[in-house]
Amino acid sequence: MLGTFAVSVLLATAVSACGGTPEPKAAGSTPAAPAGPATTVAATTTPTPTPTAKAYTAGELAAIVGQVRDAADRRLTVLPSADIATTLEQTKAMLSSIDVKPAECKELAASSTVPSVDGAAMAVGMSTDAATGAVTALSLVSGLDQSFLARLKGQQDQLAKCSSMTMTASGMEVAVTVTALQGVSSRPGTIAYRTDTALPDGQKQSTVTAQVVQQGVVLTSVASGGASEADAVQRAGALLESAGALVK
Repeated sequence: MLGTFAVSVLLATAVSACGGTPEPKAAGSTPAAPAGPATTVAATTTPTPTPTAKAYTAGELAAIVGQVRDAADRRLTVLPSADIATTLEQTKAMLSSIDVKPAECKELAASSTVPSVDGAAMAVGMSTDAATGAVTALSLVSGLDQSFLARLKGQQDQLAKCSSMTMTASGMEVAVTVTALQGVSSRPGTIAYRTDTALPDGQKQSTVTAQVVQQGVVLTSVASGGASEADAVQRAGALLESAGALVK
């Protein structure tokens, strides 16, 4: 079974509108843009075809993830598709039991929840450094609806709106703050932010998420632990750069 951090990667796009899930250790998964209005074309006119992005299979995405290396030049460990599917189902149930304040942040999350990725191809890879406690992961999702992808590209305002939240799950209330980050990746359209979670026992956990839509594929990198925030930012950005170079 996948751990909490893997769940956070699977959800990085799905609940990025609220900056993360209320799961104590972080959150992270994926969404899409309605087609424009139909255009009437004269019978004598030949319409110009609209370029379409390649639809990757789960196997092709896994092959890309398997080529990406972490900061220590180690290949990511590609997670089995069966484990990903199981975790997605568990996450759907988890999201339905979450209470979020402000309430509009719950609505934002609900508008882009995990069911939206049903039918899409996905691959996830992870890297863990036992010595430093650094955990880094990458998810690639292909085949999402265009309206879902459009919402991802315009989520800066949503992140600002939900920069401070209170989330309650299984009787545990946690305070979550979301801070936008700049310069994490050179990929055009990259959205990056740090999610800080304050647990009832006084512990604090921080996760850096970077996300971009490229050629119709949602690339999401998540990093936690390590020497510092700067280190996490560097690791998340490096994964996004490496994966982006492989998604054509």
